[in-house]
Amino acid sequence: MRWLQLYLRSRRVPLALTIATAAIALVWGLWLAYSETRTINVRLMSLTVMLAVAAFSATLTGAADALDHTASINWPVRRAGHLILTAAAITGLFFLTATTDARFAPLTIVLRNTGGMLGLTALGVALPGATRPWIAPLVWSLIAVLPLIEPSTHLPMQVAGWLIQPSDTAAATICATILGATGLLAYTIYGCPRRPVAQTAPDQ
Repeated sequence: MRWLQLYLRSRRVPLALTIATAAIALVWGLWLAYSETRTINVRLMSLTVMLAVAAFSATLTGAADALDHTASINWPVRRAGHLILTAAAITGLFFLTATTDARFAPLTIVLRNTGGMLGLTALGVALPGATRPWIAPLVWSLIAVLPLIEPSTHLPMQVAGWLIQPSDTAAATICATILGATGLLAYTIYGCPRRPVAQTAPDQ
């Protein structure tokens, strides 16, 4: 299994897992210490999901773009597996709090938000020129947690604030599913596009 260890290290997975775990543990600990309610509110949960996804965004690209397109490796299958296992790792960290005195709940919203945010990040990786794929999830999360965004029966508000809508909101679920599926498909097929290498001649 040495190849797996090398792959995880080359993709900085241990570092991403450490950062995501620390972010979730910090929010969980602060809520446990200072809040009288057991369930962490959906806005704070959404921001925590975004932080965990942002931590793992660096694992979606390798050190050299050309290596991610070599014909000797079935990269589409590996990329799809990487993304799916990343989603499982992130949601698993949140699920660990389900039986504690401070929990991220409901877990259906954790699943929805993780899938949508990770898909949006993967889509940013696959798009040419998207050198910072965590920007779109960050901006959307910050918009969704604004006080003017509330659970609503109006479709535009449900889409704009899908991160904080109740779990039975169809528009929010559809939005997250589209983002997740589109990101998974784009990343699986294209991966990280090859970026041109700037070539500069030595000074004479």
